[in-house]
Amino acid sequence: MKTYLFDACAAVDIYLPRDNRVKKAIQFIINQKKLHNQATLFIPNICIAEVFNAFAKKRFEPEDSSEQLDNDAYARCLGRFRNDVHWGNLLYPYDVNRYHIIAADKVIPIEHNLASIIRRSHLSTFDILIIAMACELAYIGQRGETYLVTCDRRLKEVFDELKKVDPSEFMIPGPLGEVDKARWLPPNCLYLPAIKRGELEPVSGPHPLNL
Repeated sequence: MKTYLFDACAAVDIYLPRDNRVKKAIQFIINQKKLHNQATLFIPNICIAEVFNAFAKKRFEPEDSSEQLDNDAYARCLGRFRNDVHWGNLLYPYDVNRYHIIAADKVIPIEHNLASIIRRSHLSTFDILIIAMACELAYIGQRGETYLVTCDRRLKEVFDELKKVDPSEFMIPGPLGEVDKARWLPPNCLYLPAIKRGELEPVSGPHPLNL
């Protein structure tokens, strides 16, 4: 069983894909759930509000006027998304918990150090929590079968940097001893705008993603 965690920008692309490559990749993931029942698609609860806001921006104040949604398209996006998160029909809401907050304390210094090196803007606190949530899902499930799905290149860069960190640095002492050093190791990260053939494995049979 594969586990996917969609951040807000990737979730928006389910309904308004930016290009054909992203559209194919997302449909490939959705089919694993809907056709094969071999995948679970999560969305952080904090991202649900972000998706609503992203649709509103495209309706009322788009950065590119060619991407502006009319009333009908806006209503369709809202309707589909509301249905997809209702009772987890497609996207199962995943709540922030204390373990994600603890993990964020480890991710933040790595993010700040990388930002200073590559001279890019910082991730939002929400983005840092999303990385922490992906790590926790990998810990309680199967790391090799867990994926963070994003269209945010900056988030992917921080995620990749996190993989270079010595696992012992994640060990936190507590009253019952040290936390398992594998607790917050990152799983796979799918950066959809640059996804390559082979990054998404089929759940059954030799049917790789055709880009």
